[in-house]
Amino acid sequence: MEAVYTTKELAKRWKCHENTIKVMEDQGKIHRLPDLPGVRYGAEEIQQLECLGSEAQPFTAWERKKLEARIHELERMVKDYQAKMTKITLISQGGTP
Repeated sequence: MEAVYTTKELAKRWKCHENTIKVMEDQGKIHRLPDLPGVRYGAEEIQQLECLGSEAQPFTAWERKKLEARIHELERMVKDYQAKMTKITLISQGGTP
């Protein structure tokens, strides 16, 4: 099994033109591996795309980190709002917060 694919190999694998691969890269749907000679795409990412279908748009490490930070922030906000709602409920029932 291949660890990396060139543009030509990937185009042959997917039965498309090499320009299609370049367009997919420009759209952020696939990502070339840095620090390798020429243009190379990781087999793991390619296999994940093949399993997910053509509509898949995998995240870059930076995008994933950004989304995880946003999830953490939203979870904190929900916890804060739940605490506020609990206080409001207690006050509305005549209790003390």
